[in-house]
Amino acid sequence: MPLPLTDVAVDLRALRAAHQETGRTGPPGGPRVGIMASYTADAVVPYLATALGEAYGRPDFHVAPYNQIVQECLDPDSGSARAGLDVVVVAQRLEELEDGAWTAGLTAVADTAREAAARWGATLVAVLPGLPAADPLGVAGDCRADGRTAEAAAAREAMRAALAGRPDVHLVDLEAVLRSLGATRAHHPALYQFAKVPYREEVFHHLGARIAHVLRLRTGDTCHAAALDLHGLADAEDVDGFGGVLRWLSAAGVPSYALGGRDAVPVWRDLVASDPTVPARLSDWFFDDRDLDAQVRGLAADAGLAARDVALLERREDRLAVTVRPAHGGPAETVDLGADAAAWPARLAVAGVFDHLPVPGAPRPVAAAPGGPVDGDTDPGPAGGLSLAAFVAGLRVETDFRAARPGDLAKINEMLVASKEFTLGVPIPPVTVDDLAAGGDRVLLLGSVRDRLGDLGPSVVLALAGRGPDCLVEAFVISCPAMGKGVEAQAMREIAAHAQAMGAGRIVVGHRDTGRNHAAIDFLGSPTAGGTAQTPDGALLDLLVRAETPDTEAVTTS
Repeated sequence: MPLPLTDVAVDLRALRAAHQETGRTGPPGGPRVGIMASYTADAVVPYLATALGEAYGRPDFHVAPYNQIVQECLDPDSGSARAGLDVVVVAQRLEELEDGAWTAGLTAVADTAREAAARWGATLVAVLPGLPAADPLGVAGDCRADGRTAEAAAAREAMRAALAGRPDVHLVDLEAVLRSLGATRAHHPALYQFAKVPYREEVFHHLGARIAHVLRLRTGDTCHAAALDLHGLADAEDVDGFGGVLRWLSAAGVPSYALGGRDAVPVWRDLVASDPTVPARLSDWFFDDRDLDAQVRGLAADAGLAARDVALLERREDRLAVTVRPAHGGPAETVDLGADAAAWPARLAVAGVFDHLPVPGAPRPVAAAPGGPVDGDTDPGPAGGLSLAAFVAGLRVETDFRAARPGDLAKINEMLVASKEFTLGVPIPPVTVDDLAAGGDRVLLLGSVRDRLGDLGPSVVLALAGRGPDCLVEAFVISCPAMGKGVEAQAMREIAAHAQAMGAGRIVVGHRDTGRNHAAIDFLGSPTAGGTAQTPDGALLDLLVRAETPDTEAVTTS
């Protein structure tokens, strides 16, 4: 399949609408794809789905909470572990790793994702992160061998070395997309600040296309030969452009054929006159009275190929077009290489029509770094076999709870509305200053979280109310960056302490399944939640978890 060119306008809204329509009417049976990213990556789904095409069946997607890659991979009960995934896409930004430890952090994520995909029997597509948008040192950073850009490049190559050449593991380079689009078109600082979405829609479109490209290449969806129709070449620039295309095809090892009617013979002579090496670069050439389709079918049969294995390059009006047919059926796809003949070879390379994946286990062309495994050695894998408990312990998480203040209300109400992953799903009205002043058996707590990677700021909201012998938990919200770090258990202990102060003997938590808040529901149903309903003096409180619906009374589930 061809890749979209970054300088060709695409109706992204139409692609999203097509995805929605396919979700209702498309053929079932497509792959189950999991997306795990350190940022909000939901926007890649419609573009990845449409790029895979109907021939593969409608794909299903599981998008993990953002910045939860390692937790999702290590926790055997995580949503990703239970989703029955065929493909795992993992995207870690360098900026969300610890400064000064990008290489160690990125390779740890890569190794953890590889091991998880192997356990789940899934194919891993790992996204090589892009270089940071800006270096705080400015031009001075260009002079530093240990600067931000140098560290980013080293981390990227360490990740590539850790994953390249492994069975069922593929790499997609986000930097190729960012570089082609340019920083202004690619990055979206304001949206990242608001919703942890660092890139504009165009980036997700091209990233989805590259991921789909790799997955389609796995199934043999590529072209193995090129047919160059010499009919219609208008002038010397066209002839030179075709010559450049042929040189690129020859260097790429793509068998190529020159075709056309008898009226193309003069162009053939001009082509050979401009570059005498042309005949040596071609597998064959013929000019006769057959139509173009018949010529393509004939050369394919002679080469032991199907007609769909041959890409047709032909001049249409003032442009060069490449037509390919998907290996698994469906309509032909066309890449417009534009009117600039000098740019045809470069644009053909970017389109990826003749891409092939490396053979897993094949000898690497470059020797391993000193101290690392060499060709033929058995890779011992990551040392130590990182566990979820060890990962959380290594983060050195600290959580401080305090009573909410009037200045906290904007942040609290934002979290109550915006949080989707760890929330009870039971709507509560916005908190006001009067609510804070009410006192009595009502408590509103704000928890701030920090770990060795940095200060996450306000990350937990707890709203508690005394109801006779019960402490009712009205709100239990944790932001995505704080999830999976043991904050849930710390928050539960905080709830227990306040329940005891109220004189309650039982903690009651009601929830509704929103389809997105399974992290909260699963935690509340786990032994960990009950085990942490413990007061500071060691007394255990009963924990009652209730599943609620909008129109019925609460139903006890545990």
